[in-house]
Amino acid sequence: MGQAFDRDGHILGEVEAATKREVFEQLNAAHPTAEEIQIKTLRASAAGTLQDPVDPLMQFFSYEHLPEKLQAVSQPFCALAVRIVTTLPRNPERTVALRKLLEAKDCAVRALLFV
Repeated sequence: MGQAFDRDGHILGEVEAATKREVFEQLNAAHPTAEEIQIKTLRASAAGTLQDPVDPLMQFFSYEHLPEKLQAVSQPFCALAVRIVTTLPRNPERTVALRKLLEAKDCAVRALLFV
């Protein structure tokens, strides 16, 4: 995932791609006047879970291990968690946001299990 910023620090746009090079090229093409481009990679562990050295809570947002119908429910929560971690500074409020998002994801998955 990568983001392009103007000189005032406002986000001009963001891109997700398979490689850092692709992210950079897409952002550079879409925002040639960007003052700064930031690229962040979340790595999958051998167990298939998301790991982010910046925030260990990210491991709980992995969804690849779930059945396909539950993946569809869980994936948007993972995408939002990634956005929170990549755009907000690490502080107690960000941790609370991630914990509440995790709680909401768990509820949404359980809601589908009881159908």
